Amino acid sequence: MSLLNSSHEPKLVTADGTLIPDGWRLLADDETVGVDEPNVLGFDRALAELDGLNGKYGVRVNPADDVRKLLPFIDKIALIEVAFPGYRDGRGYSTARILREEGFTGPIRAVGDVLRDQLLYMIRVGFDEFLVKDADPQGAIAHAKSLFDYAYQSAADDLKPVWQLRQEATGA
Repeated sequence: MSLLNSSHEPKLVTADGTLIPDGWRLLADDETVGVDEPNVLGFDRALAELDGLNGKYGVRVNPADDVRKLLPFIDKIALIEVAFPGYRDGRGYSTARILREEGFTGPIRAVGDVLRDQLLYMIRVGFDEFLVKDADPQGAIAHAKSLFDYAYQSAADDLKPVWQLRQEATGA
């Protein structure tokens, strides 16, 4: 496990820079699932129980989890938390991209060792909420979004890649 990137209390911020309260609670495997409570289930527990549950739930996905296994239950999932136990493990980027490509429209939240300099790339692959340990999480989002006006590849965001802009400009 890597060291925390900041000594600041973690704050939940959206991709547009809005601070939001976190009403979700990660349940331990032995805790009872509340029907009207915003519960986040661990990945294995979600696979075992989501089929029999009614309502909307959150799921915590760890780097080694195959997120494609959640697709049959996607209509019961209101939030997906993707854990980043260390900044060197980038498998969560693929998780978010897969979820967006498969049509998941709910919030995808990055939790764990989420660094300021990763925010732009997380936004591009489909994350829209971040639990950030930063003195100014809103400023971190604004800074990340101001870094580049253009991209060379398409992603889950609305930014058109340079090649597409060139084609549109030349009519080719």
